[in-house]
Amino acid sequence: MSKYTHRKKCAGCNKYDLRVIVNLGFVPFVGEFPTEDELDRQTRWHLKLMFCDDCKLVQTDSIINPKVAFKNYKYLSSVSLSKHFNEVADILDKKYSVKDKHILEIGCNDGVLLEPLCNLGAIAVGVDPSEKPIEVARQKGLNVHKGYFSYDTHKLFENKYDLVLANNSFAHIIDIHDVVKGVNHILKPNGDFIFEVHYLKSLFIDKQWDNIYHEHIYYYSLTALNNIFKQYDMTIIDYEIIPIHSGSIRVTVRNNKEEIPRKVINKIDLESITICNLQYLNQYARDVKEHISDFNNVFDELQNTHIGKKLLPRVFHKIAGYGASGRASIFCSMTELDNKDIKFVVDESPERCGRYLSGTKIPIVDLEHLENSDTTIILIFAWNYSKMIIDKTKHLNCKYLVAFPKVQLVDSYEELEGFESI
Repeated sequence: MSKYTHRKKCAGCNKYDLRVIVNLGFVPFVGEFPTEDELDRQTRWHLKLMFCDDCKLVQTDSIINPKVAFKNYKYLSSVSLSKHFNEVADILDKKYSVKDKHILEIGCNDGVLLEPLCNLGAIAVGVDPSEKPIEVARQKGLNVHKGYFSYDTHKLFENKYDLVLANNSFAHIIDIHDVVKGVNHILKPNGDFIFEVHYLKSLFIDKQWDNIYHEHIYYYSLTALNNIFKQYDMTIIDYEIIPIHSGSIRVTVRNNKEEIPRKVINKIDLESITICNLQYLNQYARDVKEHISDFNNVFDELQNTHIGKKLLPRVFHKIAGYGASGRASIFCSMTELDNKDIKFVVDESPERCGRYLSGTKIPIVDLEHLENSDTTIILIFAWNYSKMIIDKTKHLNCKYLVAFPKVQLVDSYEELEGFESI
């Protein structure tokens, strides 16, 4: 496989009936985080969001070779998600009594979920392709394997598992059927596959075009998932909408062919007239264009003032970003923001500080740098963490610019409208 390939047919049903929803043009690979020496060697690849009118799977048209995508992957889940995964471990324990249960996690990252499961007595093992997270997980004494889970590699995991987990990783897997086939083989009969993915409805409702990038290959509805799992006599028995990552869905799939619960059927029926409907998707495309325009208008107004027919710069606004994430890279790419507009972006990951936001020349710095600056406006790229960010920085007396689900300039978190922060 080359570094970059174009999708010719649907990954869910193998049909060629793919329709373009949103064309993002040429955007950066968001996981690069270049050094100063690498700034002039940054790459951009084409990206479209596509919809299969047959099996209803939403997917990107471009695929980055995972060996490239995860070569220098620096995201550590424990930096921001420890609380969430401690809660997940408790939920699993209450539901399944995880002590002595055999559990495999696909995409375990730095062991942020494996660790509390092991503390509860589970016999847990993880697999992940990324060097740095696996190294951190091993330092915790966890049983983890570096690599990709697939049908071919499932033989490495000799036990039949009670549970298989995948959190924010199932959307990154190129060959869905290969992985589902592997999960089907390693699960005990009536064992459960439980995973969290960004929910397609959240993408549309909150206009989350900043969450579309090459790493996220699929954007799942319950409808599309059901069409995949039923091919393997596996049944979706439950789901839950959760706030993590600005709106995700936690899905439970039983390794058995059985009657689909009414709750799941009702959700699939509702999706047929909303997020799995082509008219609805076309409206989303129009919403994206309008939303980007709205932001650019507000940002231009902040940076400039009109005197007669002349456009004079406002010298008193110093704008910084917060959250050097994939969202931030896509946002800057689509709005054409760079270091002339955003002086720096703050991030709490030491692995990213000292580097640059992918696709830009905006330096990534720590919180101390922000505190010692003359920043007057903080553009919150990690807007799903707005409350936490504002709480940490409110002593600086800055204003906050938040773009999702609508563009807002506020003085406090209480003034924000329209979304639930985690």
